[in-house]
Amino acid sequence: MNLRYSFGIIDYSLPLYADSVSNEWNQENVNRDLGYPFVHWLQTISGAGVIQIDGKLIELSTGQGILIDKDIPHSYKSKSSDWNTAYFTFGGELISEMLDSLKFKKYIHISNPNCQLLQFVDNYYENVKANKIDEYESSVLVYKFLLLIKKNQVSNNIDPKAQEFIIEPIINLIEKQYMLDLKNDDFVRVTNYSLQYILEIFRENLSSSPHKILINYRVKKAKELLINQANMSVEEIGQRVGFNTNSYFISTFKKKEKVTPNRFRQYF
Repeated sequence: MNLRYSFGIIDYSLPLYADSVSNEWNQENVNRDLGYPFVHWLQTISGAGVIQIDGKLIELSTGQGILIDKDIPHSYKSKSSDWNTAYFTFGGELISEMLDSLKFKKYIHISNPNCQLLQFVDNYYENVKANKIDEYESSVLVYKFLLLIKKNQVSNNIDPKAQEFIIEPIINLIEKQYMLDLKNDDFVRVTNYSLQYILEIFRENLSSSPHKILINYRVKKAKELLINQANMSVEEIGQRVGFNTNSYFISTFKKKEKVTPNRFRQYF
């Protein structure tokens, strides 16, 4: 487990300043009735956690992140036996103004961060740890980070209402029940929107469909089992993650990964 590192003596007169950073943190349960005094970025490195904020429960799966404004009551706890996170906290006189430009209200849940955003903490953690970043450079880091948030929003270009009421419920359903025989009716049920509208929203915002995302998620879970469950047969893994037949599993896996499940397993 890595440690939490602060950015030395903070100059609170700076328009932007960094407070702390940590990477691969073995995340404990946290309850903040009064919120946190700095803006707080939290991302999942491995495992999963559940964030309670603004009357909602948000699952933070591997590769997802959440940006929480200062002084917003929230709590989070591990959903898996081992939840590892990275975080970055910061503040400053210009923070409110910059967050307004991000259409930021209380929090932003980013379910599909781009690579630059995901690697931000990892890229700078060692320098902070070695005390190689002074207070002025840390101010630049905050600005870079907020630009990455903005860039991620532009690249995803997801309508906030579509994200909250259609995309997130369907993604959550897929992540929880991918092993079941999910149908279009299930996507309609969890959103109360017509299938035609759901498909339109996914096409416009994600250039994909619920079915494609479901298949990709099944392949992702199959890869995890192929690596970690050496005694489990390929056919059993396919069934475990929701593929109806072994031939369909193998053909789909090969189409996505360019190798068969057996060949993929041999790499590990």
